[in-house]
Amino acid sequence: MKFLIIIKSPPVSQVVHEIAVSTISELLKKDSVEISGIFFTDCSSAIASKGITQISSLETVQSSYLNLSKEKSIPMYVCGRAYMELGLDKASIQDGFNLSGNMELSMMMCSAEKIMEF
Repeated sequence: MKFLIIIKSPPVSQVVHEIAVSTISELLKKDSVEISGIFFTDCSSAIASKGITQISSLETVQSSYLNLSKEKSIPMYVCGRAYMELGLDKASIQDGFNLSGNMELSMMMCSAEKIMEF
């Protein structure tokens, strides 16, 4: 089963992000599950910023997604419009995150069998 994960919660909602990472990890223990991507939008776009690492608790949130992405080969996308509306510069995006847009999100939604939002 193909899942798309959409993250909308602000970075300070650490418990929500812990639950998201834990849920994704549990899903991937099943052979029949594929995660097509993790898409960050709204306030969660800030998680992709290099600047977020200045706050250790938020660096932990970012690191948990980066580690999961690397270990499980899950692409991570960030809504470019949401990212820039937060006043963040494209040059400040952390390696491992890809700026994206509604077209990519729409394509992933169409190909996913299940969509989970945190």
